[in-house]
Amino acid sequence: MSKHLTILTGFLGLLIGAFIYLTDRSPESTYFVSRHLYSVGEALHTTLPDCFGIFDKNMPSFLHTFSFTLITGYFIGESKGGSLFAATLWFAINCLFELGQYFDKFATQLIPDWLNRFSVLEALDGYFIAGTFDFLDIVAIFLGALVGYLILNYKK
Repeated sequence: MSKHLTILTGFLGLLIGAFIYLTDRSPESTYFVSRHLYSVGEALHTTLPDCFGIFDKNMPSFLHTFSFTLITGYFIGESKGGSLFAATLWFAINCLFELGQYFDKFATQLIPDWLNRFSVLEALDGYFIAGTFDFLDIVAIFLGALVGYLILNYKK
């Protein structure tokens, strides 16, 4: 896959993830939608059918890992080692966030107060407390990292 197609595929994955949040989930269930795109999310969620069916629950975990692996690999993935680093990095980050939902009290204690100054990060407490751990998300995260790695190394 060409280098430019790699980063475009990464961004396309993020757009599909955003579409899932806007169509298949209620606007209250996602911080960014509830805060910034509530009316759009409400309109799409109530008018469009459930676009992704059974996959809408775990697909964002796959897409986050897959997309960020490709985007990071675009910048550092000139070698198999760089691609492996990108895939491992995003696998670990996404697994930590998923585990933070299981160990929510512990995870929220690790968040420093100064992070609340950044509007996009102020939702971390709520993410861990309101989120639900799902082992299938861990599987999706692994598959996202694996597919991202394989794409980064296709015909290298």
